[in-house]
Amino acid sequence: MPTHIDDSQSQDPPDSALDQAAKDLYDVADQSVIVERAWEIARDEQRLENERHDEYDDPDQGGEG
Repeated sequence: MPTHIDDSQSQDPPDSALDQAAKDLYDVADQSVIVERAWEIARDEQRLENERHDEYDDPDQGGEG
């Protein structure tokens, strides 16, 4: 079942997304910018995972019915 990334203010983005954002924005000192980028990364990763899941469940694409 597809899951959803909740980017509410009360929760931090996943550590892997924070690590990637920090690497991407190595020259940015503003932590809020890094956290915002981490949420973008997390949403993109989740979207890709959901698309993979949907691909296997679509009978027109050879997945389950």
